Amino acid sequence: MGEFIVTGCSFDCGGNCLLKVYVEEGRITRIAPDDLPDSLATPQLRPCARGLAHLQRVYAPDRLRHPLKRVGERGEGHFERISWDEALDTVARELARVKETYGPQAIFNLCGGGDIDSRLHHTVAVPMRFFQFFGGYTGVSTITSFQSVLYACRHTFGMPVPDSDRENLLKSRLIIMWGCNPAVSLKGTNTNWYLAQAKEKGVRFIFVDPIFTESAAALADEWIPIRPGSDTAALLAMAYVIITEDLYDRDFLDKHTFGFDKFSDYCLGVEDGIAKTPAWAEPITGVPAETLARLARDYATSKPANLRAGWAPGRTAFGEQFHRAAIALAAITGNTASREEAPACGCQIALARASSTGWAPSPLAPTPCANGSPTSHGPTPSSREPPAAIPATSR
Repeated sequence: MGEFIVTGCSFDCGGNCLLKVYVEEGRITRIAPDDLPDSLATPQLRPCARGLAHLQRVYAPDRLRHPLKRVGERGEGHFERISWDEALDTVARELARVKETYGPQAIFNLCGGGDIDSRLHHTVAVPMRFFQFFGGYTGVSTITSFQSVLYACRHTFGMPVPDSDRENLLKSRLIIMWGCNPAVSLKGTNTNWYLAQAKEKGVRFIFVDPIFTESAAALADEWIPIRPGSDTAALLAMAYVIITEDLYDRDFLDKHTFGFDKFSDYCLGVEDGIAKTPAWAEPITGVPAETLARLARDYATSKPANLRAGWAPGRTAFGEQFHRAAIALAAITGNTASREEAPACGCQIALARASSTGWAPSPLAPTPCANGSPTSHGPTPSSREPPAAIPATSR
């Protein structure tokens, strides 16, 4: 007789969908989804096809289940199976040799997030703890795919990545999906369900992406292709239009931000002599100037609007400036926080999580966005300094 074990999906999409795993004689025989009552207030934690395919993943014939040792030259792809004892002895011996010969700093511990950073056991911390006892190691300051987002939020919100309430999607009049493809990357349990509900309510969707993605095929009212790596220029050009046409929310800026004057000076070219007009951005981005101007007006006048800035555009040189510019655009239009008269939907930088509180509050002592602001890992190199401050929410 088998049994159902309730667990969560470990794929790194930002969610942790409920899985009911049926086990017979120590072997998984099938995986079922959440079957609790479904409602808008408490929707089911529906796993996607990838999560439900865990059975095939666990028992995949090419899954690595034993230590392998390279034979032949590097790159030839030839390996032979060895015992666990031999593998552990080899690794221990080499660690000791490198430490004794070159010092512990010669040991590079490259850890990431993803499936390795298990939500149950936090296994990414295990090698860190081990090497601390071993005498130290060289590591990375953050997760490679995530640093630009973290940098932007710390220097603009004064805090790590805030969460947002996806129910705000249903309150939006306009949703801009910028470098965001949740049909594939999900960005949290039920994100696609909320997006589908918004679409059924008649919310307009605009996708800005080099690729006509699966999400765009399902949701887009308009697709704006853009040259990869040029997203920040497009956002600055939108800010230029919003500022020069007096479409920004002065009341929100005065009450909840600082740094707008510097940001405005940079966009208008006061600081460096280069006005960040749509015409300036067109040859950089490949997006027609009139399209950028129209997108800016739509975003500023379709409140409440939701700018969902994906992580992919930030995985470039100076990618943190994309996220900072997206946050700034949400701030100058008053689309950053929820207000009684206009439940604005903010700028989605982080993983989307369903909550009842909306945007997390900014700290009482906000971090200024001035040049040379230190990060948690030390001073920012001057070569990566932003040209101007970007508004930061203060309360």
